[in-house]
Amino acid sequence: MASTTPVGSSRIPASVHLTNFIIPARHPRVSFDFEKAHIAAIVPTYKPKALTVRLVQDLLRSSERMHVYVVDDCTPREEGSKVIFKRIQTMSKRVTLLHTPNNKLKAGALNYALAHIRESVENSPDVILTLDDDVVIAENTVKNLVTELMETSELGAACSQCRVLNKNKNFLTRLQGLEYLGFNAIRMADEGFFRGPLVMHGMLTAFRAEALYGAKGFEEGHLIEDYEVTTRLKGGGWSVKLALNAPAWTNVPETFSSLWRQRTRWLYGGIVVVAQTKHPLAVVQDLIGHGAFFATIFAIDLLIIVKGEGYFSPFIAQWIITLSLLQFFMWYVFQLWLMRLYEERDRYDWALRLSILPEFIYSNLLTVVQIGAYFFLFFNTLTRTVKETSNRTLQGAVAFVTRVFRACGYTEHWGTRTSI
Repeated sequence: MASTTPVGSSRIPASVHLTNFIIPARHPRVSFDFEKAHIAAIVPTYKPKALTVRLVQDLLRSSERMHVYVVDDCTPREEGSKVIFKRIQTMSKRVTLLHTPNNKLKAGALNYALAHIRESVENSPDVILTLDDDVVIAENTVKNLVTELMETSELGAACSQCRVLNKNKNFLTRLQGLEYLGFNAIRMADEGFFRGPLVMHGMLTAFRAEALYGAKGFEEGHLIEDYEVTTRLKGGGWSVKLALNAPAWTNVPETFSSLWRQRTRWLYGGIVVVAQTKHPLAVVQDLIGHGAFFATIFAIDLLIIVKGEGYFSPFIAQWIITLSLLQFFMWYVFQLWLMRLYEERDRYDWALRLSILPEFIYSNLLTVVQIGAYFFLFFNTLTRTVKETSNRTLQGAVAFVTRVFRACGYTEHWGTRTSI
């Protein structure tokens, strides 16, 4: 089934109405035969493991027209990696193993495969899947995901429902399992905002080929390329959504240090995307979230500063406290209601959710990471010109503070991809 729009063509954005921000769009469905679809799956990898082999096997089984492109992003030539790559390469004629000339990181590795597909493949794919190399999929994940995407002509991308594979490993992974449940709920709710959820996550997303090539692939140099490309898809007139019946599992960080590194990248990278985007409507949820955060901080600070000065009635402070408690109660009830959708739940997960305190501490730690990301963005903006001056004292001060931020996990450039 070939695309009706030439690859790389632009799409005229549809007009925007107020209802796009409130009521989920109901797009008309079109007929689509999954069995006739040409699908390309791109799996960038650095130091692949057994799960990578399993993923390629599962992808091949999901469709007879599936072609899998595994991109070796300059993996060190270790004995174990050689064996895995050899096994992948000899698995099927529908598997192509690509080797990047230098370590390109995920966005660069994806673009390397996209260029190869565009230049070398006779029949252009209808759908392009992008996946992490440790993802586990269900038997019908790919079929349901691709069908959800291609039956709606306005959709440029659809992402899988993300779940945690190593949820039972320890206390921290259980908390992340509950958090990922919330991520899925947020993506469902975000269908009522401008053209859908904020991020089509890198774990597993299906892109309409004409949409991804029309967006000219992934922007290299970003800390979270999946968020960045989603903004450009939405800015180009495409809608995006979560495919509920397409589950996929991934391993999450099992130690606090690796989790902290991951979240500094996510949260700082997200702020950078918002700050640099040319399509503000595509990040409207984040704009509202950041605005509400600063408004809350400002209100609290203002009340502290003018306390006892008679500028505000004590009644106002009482109302703020009451509304905050009401918001917290509503959040708690909603979290309990969400548990009905958590298929992997057990009594320990229920205990965590009912007790509130662990999740409360966890969320506040992430708030600390978010505040650090704001400071890091402010620092980089303020010192960008200083770095170009010849004043050695200023340069030394900037270098020192940069090392402090790096020690805390904040960096503008992510290094060679390693396991989290």
